[in-house]
Amino acid sequence: MILKFVIFVMMIKFTGSIVLVLLQLIFPVFFSFVATAQTKTEQRKIYAEAESRYLFEEYELANPLYLLLETEDNFNIKHKIGACYLNIPGEKEKAIPYLEAAVKKSSFDARINSFREKRAPLDSYFLLAKAYMINNELEKALSAFNKFKSLAQETEVKGRMKNLDYVDQQIQACNNAINNQEDPFRISKRRLGKQFSQGSVNENPAVSFDGNTIVYTERRGLINALMFSKKISGKWQTPVEINSQLNSGDDCSSCSLNSDGTVLYLYKTDNFDGNIYSSRYVNGAWTPITKLNRNINTKYYESHAAIAPDGKRLYFTSNRDGGQGGLDIYVSELDAFGDWGPAINLGLSVNTIYNEDTPFITINDSLLYFASEGHSGMGGFDIYRSSGNGRIWGTPENLGYPINTTDDDRFFQPFNNDENGFYSINTDYKKKEIFYITLTNYMLDRVYELSGKYSLKDTIVEFDERNAIYLIDKASGDTVDTGFPDASTGNYSFMAAPGAYRLLYTAPGYLPQRQDTTIVSTTPPGLIKLDDIILDKNPPASERLDLSDIPIVDHIDPDILIKDLRVYDVTDNDLQDTTILYYTVQVMALYNPVDISYFRYVEDIRVFYNASDFFYRYTTGVFKDKNDAYAHRDMLFGKGYPTDLFIKKVIRGSDEKDVPSMKSFSIQLKATSVPVDIAATFPGLKGVRETKEVDGMYHYLYGSYSTAEEAKTIMKRSELMEYGDAFVRETSILLKK
Repeated sequence: MILKFVIFVMMIKFTGSIVLVLLQLIFPVFFSFVATAQTKTEQRKIYAEAESRYLFEEYELANPLYLLLETEDNFNIKHKIGACYLNIPGEKEKAIPYLEAAVKKSSFDARINSFREKRAPLDSYFLLAKAYMINNELEKALSAFNKFKSLAQETEVKGRMKNLDYVDQQIQACNNAINNQEDPFRISKRRLGKQFSQGSVNENPAVSFDGNTIVYTERRGLINALMFSKKISGKWQTPVEINSQLNSGDDCSSCSLNSDGTVLYLYKTDNFDGNIYSSRYVNGAWTPITKLNRNINTKYYESHAAIAPDGKRLYFTSNRDGGQGGLDIYVSELDAFGDWGPAINLGLSVNTIYNEDTPFITINDSLLYFASEGHSGMGGFDIYRSSGNGRIWGTPENLGYPINTTDDDRFFQPFNNDENGFYSINTDYKKKEIFYITLTNYMLDRVYELSGKYSLKDTIVEFDERNAIYLIDKASGDTVDTGFPDASTGNYSFMAAPGAYRLLYTAPGYLPQRQDTTIVSTTPPGLIKLDDIILDKNPPASERLDLSDIPIVDHIDPDILIKDLRVYDVTDNDLQDTTILYYTVQVMALYNPVDISYFRYVEDIRVFYNASDFFYRYTTGVFKDKNDAYAHRDMLFGKGYPTDLFIKKVIRGSDEKDVPSMKSFSIQLKATSVPVDIAATFPGLKGVRETKEVDGMYHYLYGSYSTAEEAKTIMKRSELMEYGDAFVRETSILLKK
């Protein structure tokens, strides 16, 4: 539970615990209502229960009770329902219609202690503005904040309005959000894996500095399940619940892990007192939690703790006396007895009059990541980072959009210093998943979100890490990111900077597909919707290539012969890229000529013959882009071709021995940039054949003759005279060695 500093909530400190006292800005209000289905006595009981649930921030339990009491003319109950929705993850947008109704009849003197009061408090305007803000309706939010401020100032002379500075801060946050969303920062994100989404809401990923241990919190309504996983041989194991080992009850949340994942720090509600505990990993199990000493835990409220990489300093949050206001970040050092010493406030550079929370220190001990309501943010808590030396810290930097949003954003677990992090993100209705984040020049580059939908033909299954989508930089050929579709919806997204990209979609038993997209720097930042992708199943075995029965022939059609060119493996580094004419896929290499009708699913087989090793190399495709060749090869895998297909680069030149051949001549009738209908284009001519050659053109050839004179004689026939562009060209027939 986080005690938020907001207009209508005040934290009052008592010796035993912290009590939340709901205050109306203008005057105390007590909600009254009329519900036709219950008697007045029943309504009072329901209301009392709802108020109790609301007081202890059990909004999902309070809201159904308020809904039972809703009537058309009770604007106070509408206000309460809106306030509940505003605090329920995944349902915050539902607050808007209730609060829009509540402000229609709101007053500064609505009486909180009157059961019959039906007017809403003026706070409804503030909550409506927050609801608009969280729902990213920023212009409406600004209008509502300004309306609330105007009404509040009218009552200020009566001495009943406080904290107007916070309203100004929220107005500035709206303006910040507009600017940040217009110029987002570049990140990439990857789900941690299906096994880390066993529940709907998965939060607070605490990761050891060595990256081999994680403990996170799975929210199950009012119950928190602490989930634990180890990385073995580079792969995360299926997380297991450890509440029973910890003897922690149901009100603990994960905070942080030490360097090697053997000490875990946790927050425990403790009847709304809020305390920090720890546990050790010994002999393959976690020990029962123990409460930290009084330098850390006080009669006030502590919400989070994170250990330094050397284990000698603990950064934690508390709203104890002597702070800047609200929750502040403190640091404590181990004393000579191995216990935590007095707490030191990090000072005004980090702490504000509002709340700071979830601090983390990086492995180089010089960067502090934390959440704050008080610095220049986008709304609610934002994530910041500050450079320092343990006690003295510089001006915090906002991580910007999309790490930060108009809602509350906290608990960013940094990793690899300022390069990566673990972060929980909303992915669907009432669903949060843990992502591995890469921060790439996040203060410099524009970022765009590529999104689409992935599905498999003729089947409905839950997707997992086997359903991989690769984002490839077409310029370098590098895989920029690997993503996975949402397990149930198939939706996916990538964050990318301007550039040319290829997306490669894969699944076991299905033919891969690819999709290209280009983001230019002048593209307005935001969401780029890609075409939906449906993967087809691999063909049945009966339709696949039969490698046991390869048809050998005496000679090869001369039209598929490539002359004066050489092929090399793409791994060869003795050639400059400028000499490469194109890339191709080698589907087979044999000592014998093969009937090309054997090669299914390809229509452009060409052959290279190497007289030094006597191999006939059969290739398909002419690709300027190496990634296109790889994608074509992947398609052939799915069609039953062997997995040892090679990508070859083709260059001009011929220092190889002549291919054993018999000279031949044909009549070229036409060459076109696109294929034509042979029967319609060459009526009455039988035996016209089509070849796509290195120049990328489709060449149409007629006949095969032993001498040029014979071909020229045939070309004088009347049925050929009408083809004014026809000419005789030399070809060759490859002979069996």
